[in-house]
Amino acid sequence: MKQKIKVLTAYFRAHRAIYLIWVLLLLLEEMTLFLYDQAWPIFLDTILFSLLLIGSYFIFSFSKWHKKIKQLQLLLENFSKELLPPRQDQLEALYQQIAINLADKLLDEQENERLKKQEMLADFGIWLHQIKTPVFALDLLCQAQNNEQMRAEIFKINEYLELMLNYLRQQLDNSDLVFEKVNLEQLVKQVLKKYALFFAQKNLRLEFGELDLQVTTDSKWLTFILEQVIFNAIKYTKTGTIKVGVVAGKLQISDTGIGIKAEDLPRIFEKGFTGYNGRQDKRASGLGLYLSKQVAAKLGCELTVTSKVDHGTTVGITFPQQN
Repeated sequence: MKQKIKVLTAYFRAHRAIYLIWVLLLLLEEMTLFLYDQAWPIFLDTILFSLLLIGSYFIFSFSKWHKKIKQLQLLLENFSKELLPPRQDQLEALYQQIAINLADKLLDEQENERLKKQEMLADFGIWLHQIKTPVFALDLLCQAQNNEQMRAEIFKINEYLELMLNYLRQQLDNSDLVFEKVNLEQLVKQVLKKYALFFAQKNLRLEFGELDLQVTTDSKWLTFILEQVIFNAIKYTKTGTIKVGVVAGKLQISDTGIGIKAEDLPRIFEKGFTGYNGRQDKRASGLGLYLSKQVAAKLGCELTVTSKVDHGTTVGITFPQQN
């Protein structure tokens, strides 16, 4: 009811000049009839005929105005030239042309910005390819010398390079998402195998829970999230256990590491936020969890973190309800 009153009020405010002129003309007409000493039935007939005319005008005018308001509200949400209401006069035509010109200019600017980002990503991709060549050569030398510690550090360099590349990819509007049925157990095992060297180095135990779950998602970007979460679990767990399993339809990755301070928990997904643990580890970028949250949102997943200092952290990944 309140909404209808608001709409009617807005209509009369927009057309107040017309109705005010009508009232003045009606008063002038009745005054003229009164001065010429006309009978009351003539007064009443004049008022009734006037009300009939203005009522008909109101019905026609209000329906047309209300339709145009709805079209403009739709335009406000999603501008399209095809949704523009019919032009009533030259003034409206000029306003519409201004709106079209501004929209075209904005689209051109957005396209230029997108092309610049793509060019930057391409340039960074070339640089990444070049920098990976000497990193790969160093890795081969370390393997020849059987230096596991140096291999681990080189592995981290590769991980940070990939993290930056994925960060740049996320800045582009067109995400390369390909949704398909994915076996969660297979995907998790691939990621764990990738970090086997670090499990061995730190002598961490790995516990598997139930992982038999099929999800519809993008395997490449879900792998990215798993890599960030599992690598964080390894990095902040000096000794103990990392457990991976599905609980009540949610994938949970738990560790017995140093945990996260309560005051840091609400901000861990903020861009660049490293918290107390990040300040202790000078190499923390504050991008891993931020990007994971962004990617999870695009996949329709929910990322949650619970933690207690010196008792470990649990990261949960809830997948959307799927057929």
